[in-house]
Amino acid sequence: MSGPGPSLAPLDPTPPGPEPSAASAERAYRSSSRWPVTRLAGAVFTLLLGLCIAGPATVASFRASQWPALILPALLATLAARMTFEAIDAGVRGRGISSHLGPALAGTLLASLFMAGASIILGLRWSPAVGGVTAALGAATLLGASAARDLEIRVRLELRRVFFAGSAAARSDLTNELAHSREARLVGSLGSQLQLSGDAIAAAVRDSQATVLVLDHEALRIPAIVEAASHLNLAGVHVRELIGYYESEFKKVPLSELTPTWFLFDIASVHERPVSRTLRRVLELGIAAVGLTLALPFIAVAIVTIRLTSPGQGLYRQRRVGRHGAHFTLLKLRTMREADGEPAWAGAEAHRITAVGRFLRRFRLDELPQLWNVIRGDLALVGPRPEQIAIVERLEREIPFYSARHSVRPGLTGWAQVNMGYGGSLEGTLAKLQRDLYYVKHGSLRLDALILWLTLKTMLEGRG
Repeated sequence: MSGPGPSLAPLDPTPPGPEPSAASAERAYRSSSRWPVTRLAGAVFTLLLGLCIAGPATVASFRASQWPALILPALLATLAARMTFEAIDAGVRGRGISSHLGPALAGTLLASLFMAGASIILGLRWSPAVGGVTAALGAATLLGASAARDLEIRVRLELRRVFFAGSAAARSDLTNELAHSREARLVGSLGSQLQLSGDAIAAAVRDSQATVLVLDHEALRIPAIVEAASHLNLAGVHVRELIGYYESEFKKVPLSELTPTWFLFDIASVHERPVSRTLRRVLELGIAAVGLTLALPFIAVAIVTIRLTSPGQGLYRQRRVGRHGAHFTLLKLRTMREADGEPAWAGAEAHRITAVGRFLRRFRLDELPQLWNVIRGDLALVGPRPEQIAIVERLEREIPFYSARHSVRPGLTGWAQVNMGYGGSLEGTLAKLQRDLYYVKHGSLRLDALILWLTLKTMLEGRG
């Protein structure tokens, strides 16, 4: 290998400073899942849960020759059991309670009651014994899924060992991300102070037993690192650019690594095929129409309650920025006392939130009227959340590439929303932009379905 190259030295091993509030919120969200994320394991436990919920009722009703009618109720009960388990489990762990038994029993008792009601309505056989067996089997499956997730984390941390070369700031961010995701661990790093040869760099990576070498844009400019990385790659160590590693592992884009060349390649939401675009629009129109029809009674009651409890209109209208910078009027239930002044983030005006508004915002019910915006075409079901015009003008001046999020229609919910919640500050906006740009590049019907699922969980958990 080459002799001494440009400067490269071990970074200070002291841990990073306090995490920003946006990162803390993300960590709370990402650590809440108690379901295996490996596709095979997740599918197996979902199937097992469905069989445990449907099995007892099917056996009890077998002679009735009507048990196929239980298929749809069993699917809905399985969905309800899993969502209830994950929602309650996240809540009790937030209070320092580590036991998963209570949430597991709550989820499967709900499923058991659901199956009992379906059986009675369909005229099938049901008994308390059947309900007890359903709850016991379902709880055991949920506890097994939680244990599998813990094992999955331990295995991943052992097998996915990351070595980083680059700036101290990038290393600090990567350390936080790995700690939040618990999908891999940092086993070593090199910075940019002391001269090291390519041989020394390669030896440091091998000694750490790293399986992945991650390089930021500064490291890629140092010939000794590039040469060492090429040899390590041939020896079986995966070499990744930091921006690509973030996209694949954390489903976000590090703004510090973003350059105009990132936009030269296919952008999923921009280069979407006409057939997929049409299918997406048909699906979101159907979902929005059904959702708005079901929500209308609640919206009417909410409007009356808002007007009775605080002065002002119940339905709030605000100009927002849509696709390609076009302006449109966003509808939502009013959650704050009305006030004059410059547009500001909701977090800066939290003191104006009413008691009714706090409840609506917690479960994101204030955004239900925006289903009408989806039907009109102002919004998609899924996309970057639209911001106020004055705030957008400021952010476009202060944040490079911010306007790229306007290349797609904004959404009723989005990848940044389900991961971060409300931004509420410039710092939070930067964190959310990383998610928005990931969605712009990688958006798909499959990702949309995941976002809608996570949105429903967020609403049930009251984490709005």
